Amino acid sequence: MSSQDILVVADDPARRNALAERVRRLFPLAGLTALGGDEAASSELGGTGGRVLLLDYPGEVNRVRELLALLPPRGRPARPYVLVNCRDGEAATLDELLAEGADDFVVDGCSDAEFACRLRAGRARVHAIQGAVARAEQLAELSSRQTDFLSVVSHEIRTPLAAILSAANILVRYGKQRPESVERFGRVIQEEGRRLTRLINNLLDLTKIEAGQVEWEISRFPVAELATQAQDAFAALVGERAVNLAVTVDQGVGEIVADRDKLMQVLVNLISNAIKHSPEGGTVYVRARQAGPEKIRLEIEDEGPGIPAGAEERIFERFQQLDVEDRNRGTGLGLTISRQIVARHGGHIWVEPGRRRGALFHVELPVEGLTRSGHGPVR
Repeated sequence: MSSQDILVVADDPARRNALAERVRRLFPLAGLTALGGDEAASSELGGTGGRVLLLDYPGEVNRVRELLALLPPRGRPARPYVLVNCRDGEAATLDELLAEGADDFVVDGCSDAEFACRLRAGRARVHAIQGAVARAEQLAELSSRQTDFLSVVSHEIRTPLAAILSAANILVRYGKQRPESVERFGRVIQEEGRRLTRLINNLLDLTKIEAGQVEWEISRFPVAELATQAQDAFAALVGERAVNLAVTVDQGVGEIVADRDKLMQVLVNLISNAIKHSPEGGTVYVRARQAGPEKIRLEIEDEGPGIPAGAEERIFERFQQLDVEDRNRGTGLGLTISRQIVARHGGHIWVEPGRRRGALFHVELPVEGLTRSGHGPVR
């Protein structure tokens, strides 16, 4: 409920105060506003969705009709639940008002139990409508996100497929006449096939993580071993790209309880991006540091062009990539998956803003971030 979920409207100040006092006594925690009819008509009735409108009817039916006419049409979420309060003996007249927009009525002489029951029913109806509206909005947003996601996925898949088909067509048509083209276009098929495989694998990984269907293999292991494993994994690539890889583990950095393979996947994503954007002869730094008594921090820093100002959060969204040479394009999902994995371990990943050159990514993880049951905290 909103902070002001009951609105009492009565022209007679004495009746208005009596109704407001009765509501306060029976619903001390409810938000309450009490207004005269003219004041309500000029400022309140157009935006009373999410409220119960307790409308006093002291015998002047046209006055009530006038106020009911100011409400949004029936069936709209912005319309309040209208409970008409009348004097004993006037209830027979209310059939007309119920047909014209009132939802229920209560008489002055009723017991507190009946008054509270009718008001409670109105509040329950409003609450149910608000919940339905919120769910509808969530479903609409989810549907929109899914549509956008499928649109982007289809585009991302279509690009390597088009390159593969084009290269294959050239080989079929001219392979025999131009043997020298076989190796060239064969490499195109190979590279685009690998790119397509990475995209599909990343999509599957992301879908499983978000759906909570990932098997987490929890173990306790030294952080230094993870750093060494990452260094060994990139030994060939840094040689090929003429990039240096400097890995350091500060003294005192010990063990962590986590999914080793998943954290390795995070490091692979970050280090491969750093190498991709590094100039020839540049250095990629991988550091493991103590970030407190129960936390460690992994840092991956490169000497490339860095992250454009304002893009520090956007790069973690799906299919968001910096402008790089086509041969270096990734799937645009690596950072999204990395953030999901780190969050699943109760950690946080971010890129340091305000750097003039070079990107610096931080991965902060609690030492006991993921329990053996696989239900660690999610940040």
